[in-house]
Amino acid sequence: MAFSAVYDRIVPAANKYMATLFNTSTTRKVVISRIYRLNWQVTAVTGVFHDQELRFITARTAGTSVTVQVDDTSVALSAGITADHASTAVSEGTGSRGLIKRVFACSEEAALASGYALVGTGFSLDPALVWMRRPGSSGIILRANEGITIKNITNSAVGSCSYIIEFEDEAA
Repeated sequence: MAFSAVYDRIVPAANKYMATLFNTSTTRKVVISRIYRLNWQVTAVTGVFHDQELRFITARTAGTSVTVQVDDTSVALSAGITADHASTAVSEGTGSRGLIKRVFACSEEAALASGYALVGTGFSLDPALVWMRRPGSSGIILRANEGITIKNITNSAVGSCSYIIEFEDEAA
């Protein structure tokens, strides 16, 4: 079944774990399909570019819980699969289960003014695709005591970013 973890308007800070998805279940696995980032700062701020890393993690103390949404309300997320932001005591993976990808994010206000004239034409501010499962690949798979996180490296607490992690909950 398909699920989405929506991390809404997370304020950046140096070395902050902005969005974390973790699996402690020995009978279930998490298969990541897509990860999006949205610049959700709509009021005027002078933001900066943020250096962010998509990483594997092997342990963490959960931060602020994020409610996972389900596509089909007759299905429940399996126990042991959790989402949060601002995790602490994180153990980052190493080697081939360490850094997945580096990305840049911006927390300055989005250029909404230029979109007003285009509203009638179906204008939208599309999210940035951080990661997507390639055709024919198995995706990022999280087994027992594995997770992923988006870690902000840059030292700035200006603006906010939102993230969406789309995944499936499958038998291990």
